[in-house]
Amino acid sequence: MEAFGIITLILTIFMLIFYAYQDKHGERDVSFFLSVGIISLVMNLFTNAGGIFELCYLYLIIAVGFLALGFAVSVQNTVAFYTSIGPWFKTTFTNTKLIGWQILSMVCFPAGIVLYFVWYKEKFELAKVCGRCALWGLLLWAVLLWAILGIAL
Repeated sequence: MEAFGIITLILTIFMLIFYAYQDKHGERDVSFFLSVGIISLVMNLFTNAGGIFELCYLYLIIAVGFLALGFAVSVQNTVAFYTSIGPWFKTTFTNTKLIGWQILSMVCFPAGIVLYFVWYKEKFELAKVCGRCALWGLLLWAVLLWAILGIAL
């Protein structure tokens, strides 16, 4: 059941990314979906920490239901989101000039934050990439730490 808790956690994070895309690229207000997704994410982390894995079915229903409701919000933006995943992976992981800085900034997020502030005026694009990866790394480390410690303790 611990694995099911982690799977619903990952699906909830994917749902949040999906609705963040909808919010940025669409005209419709999706703040309800984002707020319920954030609440579901925090509750899922607390459920995993408490060891009450039977509630994970609720988070699965919420995540799958909200992903299906994305077509009702905007079919065009939903199709655009799913078709943009492949090119995003391709551009992110084939950019050999920046991949080392991206990995460093994400894995060691304090270094990414420092690089952002050091290169802010000189190399703005590289600083922006390092800062963005550092923020994603901070979020990733927080969620992973919370999930692992919640299951282990």
